[in-house]
Amino acid sequence: MWMLAWVLHMPGVHVDAKLAVPALMVPLFLITLCWSRHVAATHRLKAALMGGFVAGLVNLLILGSHIVEQPETTEQMAEQANSFAPNALMTVIGSMVLSLIVAGIAGVLAGVLTKNKTDTTIYTATTWRSRFAWVTALTYLPLIAVGGAVTSTDSGLAVPDAVTSYGAVSVLFPLQLMAEPRIFLEHSHRLFGTLAGLTTLVLMIRVLMGEPRKLPKMLAIVLFVAVSLQGYMGIIRVAEQSTFFAIIHGVFAQLVLAWALGTAIVLSDAWTNAAPSEETVAAAKRTRKMMLLTVIALLLQLVLGAVTRHLHSGHGMMAHMGFAFVVLMLVIIGGSLVMRTGKTDASGRAIRPFGALLHGLVVLQVTLGFAVIGMGWSSEEPTELHTHENLNSAPPIEASSLVTTAHHLIGALVLAAAVGALVWAIRLAIRPKAL
Repeated sequence: MWMLAWVLHMPGVHVDAKLAVPALMVPLFLITLCWSRHVAATHRLKAALMGGFVAGLVNLLILGSHIVEQPETTEQMAEQANSFAPNALMTVIGSMVLSLIVAGIAGVLAGVLTKNKTDTTIYTATTWRSRFAWVTALTYLPLIAVGGAVTSTDSGLAVPDAVTSYGAVSVLFPLQLMAEPRIFLEHSHRLFGTLAGLTTLVLMIRVLMGEPRKLPKMLAIVLFVAVSLQGYMGIIRVAEQSTFFAIIHGVFAQLVLAWALGTAIVLSDAWTNAAPSEETVAAAKRTRKMMLLTVIALLLQLVLGAVTRHLHSGHGMMAHMGFAFVVLMLVIIGGSLVMRTGKTDASGRAIRPFGALLHGLVVLQVTLGFAVIGMGWSSEEPTELHTHENLNSAPPIEASSLVTTAHHLIGALVLAAAVGALVWAIRLAIRPKAL
């Protein structure tokens, strides 16, 4: 719903609320319909309504932009910041009620569709925790994508204050002022950060309260600390206008995504129930070594790419391009070993998709890298970032920034897939009797 809202409210798109609101209800309806089937019939409607309530509650974080006064310029924010519009309360109530109705209808329909069916799987509490871990990891993707767009368009300082937005509480920043593209990118990046922090906090609480194993608890705690640290570095980057923290902030974001994926894997039923054979264990040990080397190479390539992006370093670009061939070779070999491990027997099946994913993503990543160069990458000294003081005179955002952002996002996915393969290789290399 958040990702759809982001697209519908982009500058130049900005779909009217009469169309945007029904559109936002579509994913709520479909996901509730899909997942309600896996809840026991006696609790299905209750679970659907609870889902609708939570969705409506979380969506208040983006609804806040609609329910405040809408000044024409940022200069007017000094007087109108955090001022609610007259219809704010009714809008909030209407949004919550609509979410409840849509989710409730989906829950009832799910019951009708699964009636008299005996093949519908009812998820356990462990499975729901695993599902939410995957949801948490997925909330990092739009955060990284929009963060990449912020860097590609030099929008990192479009909002001058580090914690608030032109004096407004972040979730109450007026939609009217987001018509400026760079303000839209920087502010929406902060909102996605809020969503990622919220899901991470809930995941940690759920794991600590319901998970008996120590490893998932440790992973969830570290993930929350990492996300908190990432948010703090984002604040410092803006407050001090620090290029160093911009580089660290960009690199660390991809590490957090990879850690979240690993956490989701460890929480999965497949991880818990894995019983690798001797053949799978032997294959996984070989894969583990190669994937560890691949992950290290990807981390080095990530740092080179971040330095190149933020400093426009010609030397950094040459190193990034040259090392890309080494990374490509390692990913291809590692991905092949991953798929071979997945073919040994049924116990290794869970690792196999990561091999295919690595091969597909790395080809796309290399293609995008050549596209970035072909579209005129320059090693000239970077111009000053566009701030609130010169946004009116800033040049239009170029189409090449979309390609650069895609290259950034796919790079994050390649690293996450490699870490996922490594985590599975470590698990499958352990004999069942040793657990």
